[in-house]
Amino acid sequence: MDKKTAEQRPSKPRNQAGKPRNAVSAKAVAQEAKRSRGAGFLNICLAILATIFCGIIAVVIYAQVTDLETVREEHAALQELIIEIPETTIPQSSADIQHISAFDTGMREINPDYLCWLKIEDTVINYPVVRGRDNEEYLNLSFHGETNTYGALFMDYRCVGEYVPHIIIYGHNVRQGDLFGTLRNYLNEYYMEQHPIITLKVNDQVFDYEIFAARQTDINDPAYFLDFSEPGAFKDYLERNDAPEDALQIITLSTCVSGNNRDERVIVQAALR
Repeated sequence: MDKKTAEQRPSKPRNQAGKPRNAVSAKAVAQEAKRSRGAGFLNICLAILATIFCGIIAVVIYAQVTDLETVREEHAALQELIIEIPETTIPQSSADIQHISAFDTGMREINPDYLCWLKIEDTVINYPVVRGRDNEEYLNLSFHGETNTYGALFMDYRCVGEYVPHIIIYGHNVRQGDLFGTLRNYLNEYYMEQHPIITLKVNDQVFDYEIFAARQTDINDPAYFLDFSEPGAFKDYLERNDAPEDALQIITLSTCVSGNNRDERVIVQAALR
């Protein structure tokens, strides 16, 4: 090769160290391999975490489904016991009274915290009501005293005494409609007209309460007031809540509202007259 031919060939670009610019050092290759291994390890960790998360979600869903089935089975068995109890406001005979008393005795043998039976005709609301030591005990405890996501219907623990002007009964807002999952239907005026009566079976008596109000509110609503120690307090309560002025007792059914606001509630109020 002559000198002239050699001069005509373009030389490869070099960096300041005199090495070709497109040359890849062993160090760079090692760094790239290390990055690849790191990314691969990260992907594996993310995959493991995703699998664990999905497993936890699956377990929670399974537990909720199982708990709901348990609640339905338990209440179906209890409802069979109450079918024969007369639906009249006042028992018609001593046999009726004995029947109801025997039922109440049987329920208290299952759970000493049993207070009464709550029913709204032509709805799924047909359940026993308990009262715990506080308003937390039966949030996740079934009527049979077993841990359960959906708990039981329970009366406010402060509603005690021979005469309680205002009683509050709480229950979970179950998406499938169980327990108090249908209370939100009372926000529809037509639904309220079609299901106007709340019935309580207490000891050897049956009481019918006429529904007069339903609304979505929060835990600060004056409807939750329970201190009637001052003279005239119950009358003031009736006025503040637009209740019938001749009401002898008020019952409030309360449930939570699906969403991010944990203080929101749906309440249904009825009066014994």
